[in-house]
Amino acid sequence: MEGLRPEKRFKREGPTRSEKAKVGVGLRVWIDALTPKQLIFFDAVSRKLTSYGHEVFATTRRYHDVGYVVERLGLNVEVLGSHGGRGLRRKLEASLERAALLTSVVVAEKVDVALSFSSPEAARVAFGLGIPHYAVNDSPHATAVARLTVPLCKMLFTPSVIPTSSWMKYGIEKERVKTYNALDPAAWLKHPERWPPQNEVEEEAKGAIVVRLEESQASYLLKEDTEATGTIVKMAEAIPERKFILLARYEEQEVAYGRIRLSNVRVCHSPFFGANMLKQAALFVGRGGTMTAEAALLGVPTICNYPGPRTYVQRFLERHGLAAHAETEEELVRLVKKMLKDETQKGRLREKAERTLREMEDPSDVIAKTLAEDAGS
Repeated sequence: MEGLRPEKRFKREGPTRSEKAKVGVGLRVWIDALTPKQLIFFDAVSRKLTSYGHEVFATTRRYHDVGYVVERLGLNVEVLGSHGGRGLRRKLEASLERAALLTSVVVAEKVDVALSFSSPEAARVAFGLGIPHYAVNDSPHATAVARLTVPLCKMLFTPSVIPTSSWMKYGIEKERVKTYNALDPAAWLKHPERWPPQNEVEEEAKGAIVVRLEESQASYLLKEDTEATGTIVKMAEAIPERKFILLARYEEQEVAYGRIRLSNVRVCHSPFFGANMLKQAALFVGRGGTMTAEAALLGVPTICNYPGPRTYVQRFLERHGLAAHAETEEELVRLVKKMLKDETQKGRLREKAERTLREMEDPSDVIAKTLAEDAGS
């Protein structure tokens, strides 16, 4: 079976990774970022890698708001392929097409190592070409992605709040799991000087209740795009004096929630930078993961209303008093009213969030340093 090892199937031209390290030549790192969150996260990692003398080649795909993030942050990435949407067959076909596109480009770029947020295409292409793949992942509940990527990666980077055993069940050894003492948003929240200036859309969130809708088209969820309509209507009717801003993930959600006919509910149809949208909000209701952690670490009163089992990140936020959890519509409305009234708690919450963020590691530091040391050895 030794002949099936990926590094035996692809002979690379030019100096090896270890040879480059010996003469002080930097690595050529391929980063595949699939979503706006991943682009922002890997921008921080890329800055670190280039500061260490390594070259970065980045790819992404056509996906909701990806183009906007690339343009607004001035990122240098190549767009290849697209997201398949809701259906399993369409997801598969889009993934296969994208893997073929990536193969040609990655070979031409002569990369030394691959880094992704558990991109199935990056994992497959890197494995097939014998390129070491370093993965980042904070979602062991996304079983399809984990099964396709975790066993194939040379090393997995993950927040320390997630037990290593959650990853080992996917076939990775404990020694190949590297943790960082932080949640992913710390990579950009620790560097507000890099945030783009707040625009008019983001300024409108000042004093509003911001609601982030769920990833209804993700393989681990696959919910209807109108899943939270009733919940939002109940909240808005119970608190008519407050403006509700709904942050959709897909055009289908924008259309579906745009049918809500309440004067204090508005669907945001414009792209946005999450931290700018959140920092002056009165309260945040999160039906996903990243923006929930982001809001909590910014000290915004935060309620987790995720339509699935609690994640390890959510449990961390709740355990440290940075977020509350509401499962039913009644519980959510009660919590929103209570948290809006408690001005004293808001001040304490912000202090606690600032302290928690300050004590966290910078994930981009950990990933860049570890990857460079391991890949160059």
